[in-house]
Amino acid sequence: MFKSAKNALAGIFITLFLSSSALAAGQFDGVTLLVGTWGGLWKDNQVENIVSKFEAEGGKVEFVTGSPAANFAKIVAARGQAPFDVVEILAAQVKDYHELDVLHPLDLSLIPNTEFLAESRYNEWLVGSWETQEVICYHKDKFAEEGIPVPTTYRDLVHPKLAGRIQFPDINSGGGLTGLAGVTFAEGGDETNIEPGLNLVKEMNVLKFWARGGETMAQFESGDIIASVVHAGWCLRTKKLAGQNVTTVHPRINDELVGVASEGWWGVMKNSKNAEAAQWYINQFISSDYQLKMAIKTGLVPVNQSVFEPMADDPLVAEMIVLDPEKVGSQLRVDYSKVIIPDWTDQWNRAIAQ
Repeated sequence: MFKSAKNALAGIFITLFLSSSALAAGQFDGVTLLVGTWGGLWKDNQVENIVSKFEAEGGKVEFVTGSPAANFAKIVAARGQAPFDVVEILAAQVKDYHELDVLHPLDLSLIPNTEFLAESRYNEWLVGSWETQEVICYHKDKFAEEGIPVPTTYRDLVHPKLAGRIQFPDINSGGGLTGLAGVTFAEGGDETNIEPGLNLVKEMNVLKFWARGGETMAQFESGDIIASVVHAGWCLRTKKLAGQNVTTVHPRINDELVGVASEGWWGVMKNSKNAEAAQWYINQFISSDYQLKMAIKTGLVPVNQSVFEPMADDPLVAEMIVLDPEKVGSQLRVDYSKVIIPDWTDQWNRAIAQ
């Protein structure tokens, strides 16, 4: 009888132990999720706000850092076997990802926060992650002192008092393709005819073609430039961090379009063994909480439209960034399926980079 009691107690102990272990088990126990993204502040924001939540579910996150171009090159070098489960993709790369056939179809029921995104910002293959608003950032004091009219279009940057005092993105920079597209469409060109845009850039008499957006902040601070074509986040940081009295203009493109948008996406890799976890990660990235923190810190525009209203509580953000969903939807968005990027680059090199 004593032995039977001992066996019964042991059975109860084992049952309780197994039950508590089951309760303690997380959704992603033993999963190591590989995330392809930028390094620096961009990665640090994800570590601070998303990684701990994944770890609470029993998983681990490892980052494969690099630019979207560098990370795509890793896929090509590995013959389509991506060294990450989920990766950030620029709008200009979407065609390349589809042509290489490396994307895993998404189960949008696992990404419920897509309900806060415009319908154009998610599909069966990709989910939007962020946007930029490409603007003319100008120094209000310098323009006023020298009697330079506040620009409303890119062509307004062709002004004798602005000669040699403007920055524009280099074709190979993060803002290069979008910047060139903006001036091209504003001058009557399109994805297949960029000559009008190239001609306008030449007329601007640009001081420097920036490779990194941070160069805008540095050159405003040094006084070398008083205007720059750059995304609104860099203009905002120039005001906040460098103390320069700058603001943005969202350039009029034509009678229907005002402003220029650039888009970022998340995609899950076809060879991933952790597709469910990857989609969980995307859902966290587009959550209202994360998108608001990201937007306030970086000046990027959230894809989660529920964030627009609280963003407007920051007067500087409200001044520099368009937060009306209807106006956001009326910004120029390039159809990169029509763009032959090597051809754009070749024409740029022949016309501009001489």
